[in-house]
Amino acid sequence: MKLTDLKTYKLEVFFIFALIILSFFTLSGNESAGSSATSQSTFWLPSAVMQSVAALYAVFIAIFVLSLQSNRDNINSVANRIKPPLKIVSYTAAGTIYFNGLILIVFSLGAFSETKMKFMLFSSLISMVLSLIAIVYSSMTLLSDVSGLKTSSEKFSYISNLLRGQEGNPSSSMKQSDKDTEFCIKALDDENPEVRIIAAKALEQTRDPRAEEALLGLIEDNNSGVRITAVRVLGRIGAENTVEPLIKRLAADKDLALRVCAIETLSSLKDIRAIEPLIKSLDDKAPEVRLAAARSLGILGDERAEEALIIKLNKGPSDFQKQVILSLGKIGGKKAVDILIRKLEDKDPELRKCAAESLGKLGDVQAVDPLFRYMDDKIPEVRNAVAYSLGILKAEKAVDALLGMLTEEDPELRITAVYSLGSIGNRRAVDTLLEILDDSNPWVRRYAVEALGKIGDQKAITPLVKNLNDPDPEVRWATAEALRMLDQLNSG
Repeated sequence: MKLTDLKTYKLEVFFIFALIILSFFTLSGNESAGSSATSQSTFWLPSAVMQSVAALYAVFIAIFVLSLQSNRDNINSVANRIKPPLKIVSYTAAGTIYFNGLILIVFSLGAFSETKMKFMLFSSLISMVLSLIAIVYSSMTLLSDVSGLKTSSEKFSYISNLLRGQEGNPSSSMKQSDKDTEFCIKALDDENPEVRIIAAKALEQTRDPRAEEALLGLIEDNNSGVRITAVRVLGRIGAENTVEPLIKRLAADKDLALRVCAIETLSSLKDIRAIEPLIKSLDDKAPEVRLAAARSLGILGDERAEEALIIKLNKGPSDFQKQVILSLGKIGGKKAVDILIRKLEDKDPELRKCAAESLGKLGDVQAVDPLFRYMDDKIPEVRNAVAYSLGILKAEKAVDALLGMLTEEDPELRITAVYSLGSIGNRRAVDTLLEILDDSNPWVRRYAVEALGKIGDQKAITPLVKNLNDPDPEVRWATAEALRMLDQLNSG
């Protein structure tokens, strides 16, 4: 037997070891008949213990079978929950019967000293007590499982096991039984908030309309943690009827974390009804709420939010302004171009970088000249964002500056320059791109190969064929793809 097997069957190993010790203790130290106190009058005790334990074990088995029948539709998910108590009770009952049987055998063969006989009778009673505790406790657990009558701690334990089963086998979580779903829905009314929270989490994988309705009711719970959990779960479920209750809760709830959570959930639902409430949240007293609202408006991408975000651009701390700039870039409206161009002059390099990124996303060519002026910004991150946006805008005037950026020591700058040169597609970049096919950074080499494929100059074919021997597999794959693109251009 391997060590891993011993760990798996540790209860069985302990049971066998205990039986050996009991056997040795019971059978050793016996005296000849007549040399000590007689044991004839004590036969009834171990016999009664054996019969009592056997009868109780039969009752336990009946309860166990009843539990199996009540969980017939979900037998695999309950196996790990009800098998351990069966093993513990079975081994305890078997050990008790075996031990008391040994006592009867030894009593029938000889006599004990009075001290040892009393000790063994006391041990017989102890074994019966242990068996009673194991059988009664496990029976009550199984009966509560069958009847559904559970304490808060039992509900928490039961639902925790359900969640662990979902984490261990995600595919099975979609097959949560109706009984488990109903149990979790009922647990949402438990007096213990921890039970309500874990029950809400367990309902995340179900698509039962009853669960959505019950979770909506939980939004009004008097416990903040419960409300937040319910909001998050509803967002992950994606229930459409969640939007209006969340909007009401966003306006009424004083809990900061709940308002932030409601905003994030509304953005994940991507419902345009959330636009106006989110715009109002830009004026919330809490900076965390304002930040979440700005981020969510960018995710929703509705142009109705553009003007409200522009008004807020120069107000508030740097992280808020940064989020407003990024959201304006995601929305894509043209009204923001001028103010983002002015933001390129901001003293904060992080804001300059975000403004450059967003101008590229807006795709307005009037941003080319202002962006080009910041190709020599002192901050590498700003130059990197400018170079990337000029590539998106296909700014021909930036080609020479981008070629110069290929000499930068920072590989991030070289990678961005190569990518933008490929996006612009000017053939003046071909010779320089061929030279950097030997760059020490594999990402630079890969993007150089891709850029040559996009530009489509046939003189790149021979150097690219040699590049098929590049030590990096990603570069070799990109080289093969670039050669395929060049071949298509040549044949076309």
